[in-house]
Amino acid sequence: MDGVFFMAIGERLKQEREQKKMSLEDVQKSTKIQVRYLDAIEQEKFNVMPGSFYVRAFIKEYATVLGLDPDELMEEYKSDLPFEQQEETIPLSRMSSSKSVSSGKTSRVFSFMPTVIVVLLIIGIVLLVWLFRQGVFTDGDTDPAPTEEENSAGESVTTQPPQEEGNNGAGQDQDTTEDQDENQEEETPEEEEEPATEVTLDSYENGTSNYQLTTNEETIELMIETTNRNWLQVENGASGESLYESTFTSDESPLKVDISELDELYLRFGEPQDITISINGEELELSEEIQPSSIQEAQVEWTQE
Repeated sequence: MDGVFFMAIGERLKQEREQKKMSLEDVQKSTKIQVRYLDAIEQEKFNVMPGSFYVRAFIKEYATVLGLDPDELMEEYKSDLPFEQQEETIPLSRMSSSKSVSSGKTSRVFSFMPTVIVVLLIIGIVLLVWLFRQGVFTDGDTDPAPTEEENSAGESVTTQPPQEEGNNGAGQDQDTTEDQDENQEEETPEEEEEPATEVTLDSYENGTSNYQLTTNEETIELMIETTNRNWLQVENGASGESLYESTFTSDESPLKVDISELDELYLRFGEPQDITISINGEELELSEEIQPSSIQEAQVEWTQE
């Protein structure tokens, strides 16, 4: 009896690709997955992939481009693919331990707050009394009181203190003040426009978010933060030049990239529920349609005013 030949998933995908006369570069253009990862899938070298979640996600995208049903394919080869439960346990345990440490520190800080407030209040009262005794709050410009003098006839005469030089009349002082105000108004430069950046979500379709950025700032900085670990690609959207490509972890967070010279930005990332992306402090709002533990793409185009 002839034996039943079972084709591995990598060989299955490679055979389908070759039947459709597609190269790995053709698949990369459709999926945005790097050629080295596509080749690793076909050779089933899953250890070079960013993680088991990305193995499954990349295979699904690869199968979709080839016209295969990704769910049926994953069910057929589920025993041959790595599981991701073990990977998820480590970050969750780290997060829970860090939260317990933080809560302990916070409780100790709040226990000292009443004592600190009382000490600061006492110091403030003592300082206020000392300043009053030093005459700090006494108006030094108060005119001296009139003095009484006796004339040659022995009569008491009240003498007003002499006027300061330059006070020749209220009308003259008022004219001088008005002239100075007019000169200051003429010399006051025009107010410069305050730096401002605005990012708006134009559309979301098939896992791709399209954003429009408007800014008048010379420096444009991209900042990405994560509380877990995410597969992350950052590229020049116009030229395809890679600015960052790796598994991005909370130890590296925040990641800052100067994108001042770009006109278009391309992002690709996994685990969207754990990642925060902002440009010049303005956060990119993710669509409510995005599902957790999915791979997302984002295109950002902008104009500088």
